[in-house]
Amino acid sequence: MKLSDYIANFISQRTNHAFVGNGGSVVHILDSLNKYDDFKLVPFVNEQGASIAAEAYYRVTKKPGVAIATSGPGFVNLIQGIACAYYDSIPAIFITGQVVTKDLKLERKARQVGFQEMEVVNSVKEYTKYAVCLTKPERVRYELERLWWEAENGRPGPVVLDLPDDMARAEIDPEKLIGFTPSNSEPSKILTISDIQSIKKALKGSKRPLIVVGSGIKLSNQEKQAINFIKKLNIPFVTTWSTVDMFTSSFEKLVGSFGVSSNRPGNFAVQSCDLLISLGSRLDTHMTGANAAKFSTKSFKVMVDIDQSEIDKENGLIIDLPINIDLKNFFDKVLDEDFIVGDISEWENRISLWKEKYPICQAEYFNAKDYVDPYVFMDSLSKLTVKDSVIIPDAGGNLTWTMQGYEPRVKQTIFSAFNHSPMGYAFPASIGVKLAKPDCEVVCITGDGGLNMNIQELGTLALQNLPIKIFILNNEEYGIIKQTQTTWLDSNYVCSDIASGVACPDFLRIAQAYDIKTESISSHENLDKKMQDVLFYSDGPIICNVKIKTNQEILPKLSSGRPLEDMYPHLSEKELKENMYFD
Repeated sequence: MKLSDYIANFISQRTNHAFVGNGGSVVHILDSLNKYDDFKLVPFVNEQGASIAAEAYYRVTKKPGVAIATSGPGFVNLIQGIACAYYDSIPAIFITGQVVTKDLKLERKARQVGFQEMEVVNSVKEYTKYAVCLTKPERVRYELERLWWEAENGRPGPVVLDLPDDMARAEIDPEKLIGFTPSNSEPSKILTISDIQSIKKALKGSKRPLIVVGSGIKLSNQEKQAINFIKKLNIPFVTTWSTVDMFTSSFEKLVGSFGVSSNRPGNFAVQSCDLLISLGSRLDTHMTGANAAKFSTKSFKVMVDIDQSEIDKENGLIIDLPINIDLKNFFDKVLDEDFIVGDISEWENRISLWKEKYPICQAEYFNAKDYVDPYVFMDSLSKLTVKDSVIIPDAGGNLTWTMQGYEPRVKQTIFSAFNHSPMGYAFPASIGVKLAKPDCEVVCITGDGGLNMNIQELGTLALQNLPIKIFILNNEEYGIIKQTQTTWLDSNYVCSDIASGVACPDFLRIAQAYDIKTESISSHENLDKKMQDVLFYSDGPIICNVKIKTNQEILPKLSSGRPLEDMYPHLSEKELKENMYFD
């Protein structure tokens, strides 16, 4: 049996798609996969798009996506998606073609031996869970089984198989192959009686308790258990960006999201609480602010995380009760326990006041003329998308406006590459999602800068005829970069807008060259109607250019070095003190 046929059979039993960039060293594996009628190969113009599509595939299927690229340049283009998967702990399988084994550099001192040879394994070891170059055909079953296991178990993440061309062509006997057996050397950690008693004591004595719902809950498939835990304790909670879609705005006890570019109520809550129970959140600087020592200083902090290194990362944040455990094991224990929570009515009243007083979409935003305010846009989009929609914002301003202003509906999914956050992510991710779930509505929210990054995949979109709705929030600039230049460089804009050399083409004319339907929105006049026209179009993809103003701000936002409660536009000292607990 040809080795590439064995790999193809293995992959086809576990997923239905592979996202590819073709090249000479992967022709055998692609040919083998193409023999399966119920398996689809999806060519991308650039391997970066394929890598991102594979990463996004898992987010809606819970099956690791597969991306395949040729050696050298093809592999390099995969790195963007590999990094996205690693930093968001997403299981994904990346297969790279490689030169024949005799032309591998190995221990030789030459810079390169084979044409387009590049050292893959050492290049990706810092941002993969496992990477291996297959140099012995008899190891193929072992390595494939290990790759899938490593991707999905423990803290999930990406894995890489580097496949030399002569290995792909090799003949093997499947009956003689040795499989992979996971080691049991790491026993499952169990929540101790001492930890349970500490949580009980903290809850009983707390007047202002708060739960943080982190991404680890999704990664461990513990959404239902987390909701049951919240209902059991019956105390307020905040979300990270990665978990906002678990709840609608009407969910009892929901405060909102928190962090550097989130909402005032959520930030007031984490900064005022006297007990913080963090479940599956890294509590990184995007959540705590640049000075983690100023985060939630009034609270007793409990951090539950599968990764001990996240608890021990020494960023200035002091964790009072660290619990290194898988969330499934945590919930299996705590959901059988009885917890006593005192009277927190004053705390809940304060939270209700915050939510009423500080909405994201302010009344004056609707008065915008000759452009569309992004918060008004999100308000409209929230009302018009259907149940089961998948909303994918790109990096930059459009990501923040979405996460601040979009209100999820029942069974909707919202995600981006939150931690790596490259420009250009949303568009190829949308393609991956639509192929994975063809019957769901997929809405891509990108910017002019983001779409320009992977604009070549308009060809992929058109050829696949995928009815994705793409909104370009277009201010003809790198808005976030310009805001940083405004803050630190006295508004000296360098390489950040048209005037300083950044290209911004007519996206609609380019889309029309691919026979893609286009629309344009430049004001609030008939905004809902115009957006309905885009969202209800079903004959193929559609791209809508939405004109927003230059220097459109993110409001509110945290200025560097300030504590989370002190967001810009800054409240008066009197109003700040009225909102916060300083005991």
